[in-house]
Amino acid sequence: MKKLLLLSFLLVSISGISQILNPVKWKSSIKKVSDTEYLLVFDATIEPDWHVYSQFTPENGPLPMEITFEKNNDFSLIGKVKESPYKKQFNDVFEVDEYFFEKHFSLQQKIKIHSPNELKITAKVEYQVCKDVCINQDKELTFTIPKSQAAAVVTPNTDTAAVAPVEIEPIDTTKITTATVAEQPIETQQPEPVNEKSLWSIFFIAFFSGFAALLTPCVFPLIPMTVSFFTKQSKTRAAGVRNAITYGISIIVIYVILGSVVTAIFGADALNALATNVWFNLVFFILLVVFAASFLGAFELVLPNSWANKVDRQADRGGIIGILFMALALAIVSFSCTGP
Repeated sequence: MKKLLLLSFLLVSISGISQILNPVKWKSSIKKVSDTEYLLVFDATIEPDWHVYSQFTPENGPLPMEITFEKNNDFSLIGKVKESPYKKQFNDVFEVDEYFFEKHFSLQQKIKIHSPNELKITAKVEYQVCKDVCINQDKELTFTIPKSQAAAVVTPNTDTAAVAPVEIEPIDTTKITTATVAEQPIETQQPEPVNEKSLWSIFFIAFFSGFAALLTPCVFPLIPMTVSFFTKQSKTRAAGVRNAITYGISIIVIYVILGSVVTAIFGADALNALATNVWFNLVFFILLVVFAASFLGAFELVLPNSWANKVDRQADRGGIIGILFMALALAIVSFSCTGP
């Protein structure tokens, strides 16, 4: 079993990367309003069961969406960013109304151009997407207005028939919301506030979900080894309670540190790209199958004696060091089941 724990330690960085999620897909487009005015459109598709919070989310609630544009003297913004209709729901935890989107939403920003040259506009969307957990993400989009379309800025009196046709779809006015629509809740399209879940019900759901996690194939096989370790180390009841508390806190700290380090070293974009790579996931799948087959007794994975001896020495050590090592072993082996 100790040899298998060491294999899990070698796979921890790969396992952490594979858990990175990207539940929102973005597309950008441009719609021409007039010779000098354009509409920048952000279209977002959200995976099932996830939701993204609006930029008009009230204070003391979840993080609102923010849209910023890179400064450029060749264009100016007209008004504020407008949103498609959102949903409204009362949050018992924050005690505020939440405004959020599900499945799909769009953002629109009207601009006026001041140059006949090709124009590139860079926009950044920062948002919070939530399911069972919340993830802070950002997306950078680039809009390009070709020179042929911007030429009308300096030639307003020329024959418009000579200008190259603009290959942009006409504006669908049914999808464009006004500033007042975006800033005020649309009661006719919002669900009733959900108040049936109290803080106690949320607590008990989380509490029993933790017990259910013990039955996962990643955690259940570790129970005998963990019980044996604490039986050996704890000579008195007080020592057992102290060791158990240290063990639980260590698991929490290890999860936080490992997640922070992986994100800090590789960056969010690199992790997402690697986690969605088909070949990377195929290799990782094969490694897990081999690991599982060895665990079930199909064959034995033999490691260098020096590695195995180090594991034995660390696992047999008493005190806080031994408890920390056991917590690290549990976090590594169970990450594929408990991490999501």
